[in-house]
Amino acid sequence: MVPVVLTAATPEPTSLTAIIVLALSSSVVGGALGHVLTGLRASAASRRDRYAAAVKILVTRIEYPYRIRRRTSDAPDALDALVCAGHDLQERLMEIRAWITTESPPLGEVFTQCLTSLDGPFKQACNEAWNAAPITAAAQMNLRAFGAGNQQDIVTTMERALIYRFGYRRLLPAVVLRWRLRKHGLLRQSTAQT
Repeated sequence: MVPVVLTAATPEPTSLTAIIVLALSSSVVGGALGHVLTGLRASAASRRDRYAAAVKILVTRIEYPYRIRRRTSDAPDALDALVCAGHDLQERLMEIRAWITTESPPLGEVFTQCLTSLDGPFKQACNEAWNAAPITAAAQMNLRAFGAGNQQDIVTTMERALIYRFGYRRLLPAVVLRWRLRKHGLLRQSTAQT
């Protein structure tokens, strides 16, 4: 009988290669995932800043008639400063409106609805302010019944609608988002586009 010699199998280099490839690919996948998550965070931060600017522009529009009314002079340079502020407000408003409508058409509809609700009181207050004489004494700064009235509900409507642009709600299709906005009283039926 011939003696049989059994030897242990030597590890195949492919298993070592597989381990190295697996380790490197997990680093690559982890790096890619980290890059994607960083991009998503940056995108959310940018979106948050733009929406904060939209709310700020609504507040600025509400406050603009008060700036006109509290002017202390009808001198050309004082009037020019107010007119420039009004033009700047209008330009920023149109820019932010275009951005919102592009980013989320349903939220663009909410923003347009907010502007439409504010438009009448805003124009009336501006007309009254321009027709009033300049302020000449500190006591005249108390405007009591002047202005567009309490328009906080318009700002609150926009703020409440913004929750749908962050987190998992951002994934809602436009049709579902419009339905949710209407259900919660943030969007009127007549404003929605079909």
